[in-house]
Amino acid sequence: MTEQLHKALERKVWLPSGGSLVIDRTEAMTVIDVNTGKFTGKGGNLEETVYKNNLEAAEEVARQLRLRDIGGIIVIDFIDMIDPKNQQELLRTLKRALSRDKTRSQVFEVSNLGLVEMTRKKVSEGLLDAFSEPCPNCEGRGIVLTHEID
Repeated sequence: MTEQLHKALERKVWLPSGGSLVIDRTEAMTVIDVNTGKFTGKGGNLEETVYKNNLEAAEEVARQLRLRDIGGIIVIDFIDMIDPKNQQELLRTLKRALSRDKTRSQVFEVSNLGLVEMTRKKVSEGLLDAFSEPCPNCEGRGIVLTHEID
């Protein structure tokens, strides 16, 4: 159980194919970046590789949102796809995966920048809040300043 809890609190989540999600929280929103990583697909068709990676990522995004109880505004940076049919199937897959969640969410269309914006009702403080506190050195900024500012 402890190992699963640690995995659920990691910033990077590995996908079975070798791709990954990087989950970052700010005060205003949560941002999820989808990466192909080692996943190169078969046959050299980049659109097909990206499409399959994004579908796998959509399922995992829904799972991570439930597991971590992430709420509020969520922006997902899926890998850009050219084919509008693939974009629509990606949205259908994400919505279908989110429909298994008891917590209400709303997913919007793919933006001009290739981002998927969504909202999810916040139910509790979430895993990260429950098992962490801001770093006393950086006060939650995620960086430590190395140079004095005069």
